Amino acid sequence: MRVDWMFPQIEIERDGDVPVYRQIIERIATLVRAGELKPGDRVPPARELSAHLGIARGTITKAYEELSRSGMLELTQGRGSFVSARQDVVPAGRRERAAELVRGLVRELSELRFTYREIRSMVDLMVLDLEERLEHLHVVVVDCSPEALRLFSRQLGFVARMGIKTVLLGELVNAARPQERLNGFDLVLTTATHHADVAALVPELKDRLLQLVVTPSQETIISLAGIKPQQSIGVLCQSSQFRAIIKGKLDALLITNRVADLTYPQEADRLDAFVSGQDILIVPPDFTATLDGVAAPVIAEFTEHGGKIIPFDYQIERGSLVYLEERIRGLLEP
Repeated sequence: MRVDWMFPQIEIERDGDVPVYRQIIERIATLVRAGELKPGDRVPPARELSAHLGIARGTITKAYEELSRSGMLELTQGRGSFVSARQDVVPAGRRERAAELVRGLVRELSELRFTYREIRSMVDLMVLDLEERLEHLHVVVVDCSPEALRLFSRQLGFVARMGIKTVLLGELVNAARPQERLNGFDLVLTTATHHADVAALVPELKDRLLQLVVTPSQETIISLAGIKPQQSIGVLCQSSQFRAIIKGKLDALLITNRVADLTYPQEADRLDAFVSGQDILIVPPDFTATLDGVAAPVIAEFTEHGGKIIPFDYQIERGSLVYLEERIRGLLEP
C-alpha cells in the first residue's frame, strides 16, 4: 500500500517466539539507538503502521505507549508521535560546537590586544576558580535502593564534575530529625517517584529539592523486548526495591515468563543453584564489574554455557540533567 511518511523498514516475525508488541518496541528502539531515527523525527500514526504491517492497531498503540513511558517517543495529541528530544542522546557535533565557541572567544580577545599567553592565563584562572567553587558545593541524591543510588551518583558525578553524596530514603524516613541529614547540602535530588515523600519529610528544604525524571536506557529496553516466552528469567540484585523496579518494567512490557529472584550477596550460598536454572539474568549495570571471588566463576560459567546477562540501566533523562546543570551554574555565579 501507499504511505505518506518516510520511515525505515520494519520487519515483523508473525510466527516468531517474541510477541509482535515487543518486536515493535525492539525495532523502533534499535532504530533510535542506531541514529536512523533522530530526536524530532515523526513516527507513522498507529493506524497507518498497523495497515502497512498487517497487524492490529491496538498492538501498535500499546508499543507506542510503552516507548513513550520509556522516554523514547513523545505522543502529542493532534500532532502525532515523535522521537523524543529529551532522552539521553548526546547532541551531534558537540565537540565541533565547543571548538567553534573557543575559537570565537580567542579571536575576540585577540582583537582586544591580549596576547595568546595572556588569554591562556585568564582561561586557566577562570577554570581554577570554578573548580574551587565546585569543591564547596554539596549535592545529595535520595532514593530507595542502593543500586539506583550508585547509578545516579555515577551519572550526576559526570555531569556536575563533583562528588555526589547519597542517602537511602529508608534511612531518612527512620531518622529522628530527617532535616539534619540534609541540612548541609546546597541541592537535594530525588526521582519523581519519591519527590513527594522527600518533600514531606523535609518541607523546609523545598527550595533546594529537585525532581529527576528517570527511564530505562535504550539498550535495556531493546534487550528486555527481545526476551522469548520460553526463556526463564532470574533477577539478581541487592535490594527488594530495585527488584520491584525491574519486575514492574517486565509487567509493563507484558513479559509473563517465569521470573525467579535472588538477593546478593545476602544469599550467596544459593547463587550457584539459582543461576543454573536460568536462561537470562537481569542485574544492576555495575553488577559484573563488582563481582567477588564467589560470584565471578559462577557468572563466567553461566555466560560460557550460553546464558545471557541483561544490565538494567536506569538513567536520568537528559532534560533533568540540563536543568540540574543550570541550577549548578546559578549556584556557582559570584
